[in-house]
Amino acid sequence: MSRLYKIAVIDDDEVFQLIIKKQLEMRNFSCEILRFSNGQESINFLKDNIQYSEKLPQLIMLDVNMPIKDGWEFLEEYKHLPFDTKKSIMLYMVTSSVIQTDIDRAAKNEDIHSFISKPITNQNLDEILMHFSTVN
Repeated sequence: MSRLYKIAVIDDDEVFQLIIKKQLEMRNFSCEILRFSNGQESINFLKDNIQYSEKLPQLIMLDVNMPIKDGWEFLEEYKHLPFDTKKSIMLYMVTSSVIQTDIDRAAKNEDIHSFISKPITNQNLDEILMHFSTVN
């Protein structure tokens, strides 16, 4: 029996959320997708469920530009989560931002595994899933 992973997609673009869902279904990747439209919803979810590891995602795809709380503001709170919680989560910044300061800032952030520019390609997603699967 294969493991059911949880993947959080934190992005206000509903089309992107749907595309990721369809791409994962096409690969028969066994997962539940947790969808959040801003950083506030997602950080609240993580904090509310921190004691229930089975409810937390193992993979996060985070956008930069969102309303209410953007990706950077999310990361500012995320860095304060317990190390044991964060070590079981692989976080990718997947964004349409091509601003060099965002790319540099992401490279310096120890919680971000990689910065990927949208649109996410099949090769990008395959690389994420391959690395994710080997770690988990």
